[in-house]
Amino acid sequence: MITGATERCAAALGPRVAGLATVAVAIGSVALVGGLVLSLAPVALGVLAATWLFVAGIAAGGVAFSAAVRCSKGLWAQEALPALEAGAGFFVPALVLLAVLVLGARLWIPGAAEAGLSSWAWRCVRELGATAVLFAAGARYLRRARAATPAPTAAAVAYLLLYVLVLSMWAMDLVMDLHEWAPSTVIPPFVFIGALLGAIALGALTVTGDPVSGTRVRADLGKLLFALVIFWGYLVWAAYLPVWYGGLPDETGQLLARWAGGWKLVTGGVLFAVLGFPFFFLLPERTKRSRPALAVVASAILVGLLGERFLLVLPSLELPADGLSVLIGGGVSVGVLGAFLLGFGARLSINRGLAAQRSD
Repeated sequence: MITGATERCAAALGPRVAGLATVAVAIGSVALVGGLVLSLAPVALGVLAATWLFVAGIAAGGVAFSAAVRCSKGLWAQEALPALEAGAGFFVPALVLLAVLVLGARLWIPGAAEAGLSSWAWRCVRELGATAVLFAAGARYLRRARAATPAPTAAAVAYLLLYVLVLSMWAMDLVMDLHEWAPSTVIPPFVFIGALLGAIALGALTVTGDPVSGTRVRADLGKLLFALVIFWGYLVWAAYLPVWYGGLPDETGQLLARWAGGWKLVTGGVLFAVLGFPFFFLLPERTKRSRPALAVVASAILVGLLGERFLLVLPSLELPADGLSVLIGGGVSVGVLGAFLLGFGARLSINRGLAAQRSD
């Protein structure tokens, strides 16, 4: 299975990227097993959760954007849809990795062990069941979209509703349930809007690498990125303002934890990469149309969103910061990213072939 995915990924993204992704998966597997064996499960599984939220969110968000485009009859995005829908290639690996996270919840989520087996079992059932339904709905929508007749509007609407509900559940179980402070109700929309933004950024990055892509689709994706980074910034402000203005002591803990020690630098970097840099860089029309410029800003957004997912998860856990923990965490994160690249590249190769057949 991995060999076939590597070959298809090489056809879409190049043999070097496919080879690096395969090596990354091997490194991640060793790091995850090593973390569990060396009693560093909170580190390995905490980093796995943060990276999984990033890549699984992008996979689900790309299909959600495709569904929204088809519902609104948006012909402008047809050229970008093969890349945006390619995240579905990660659906099966994402479900497997989620099973590792929820089955091992008592090893890394604070308070999960004390909550008892019934709480653990219910977490496993609702997370795996809801996510499986979401991915199945996404696969069903994509099958109907490929058929093109009739228009898959009902399947698209069903997927969009599930997307919001299930990613909100991810936010509650994998972010809000990690700390003792009162959670902000902005976190669920923060998670699914960030996933949508990441999917569009990855789609824009992929389009810039396609030599046959047109100027218009790059300009439209650049405008959409510009709008969504502003909305992302609004959600950040909406999470901060009530705590500061209302002086809510129950909610200050989660903000202060992300503004202490090394996390302060990460927080500043995330704000710059996702909001500050793209906002000013995408203001001129020429940067939206330029391949190198759009690739740079899309890459910055993706790196910033990965850091944001780490901020959502890791400061709520009491993790060691020694060299071995950093190696284990880094290896796990690299492995998950490699698995996503393999799935994404393999599906992108298939999607481009189907698009070429339809155009003929």
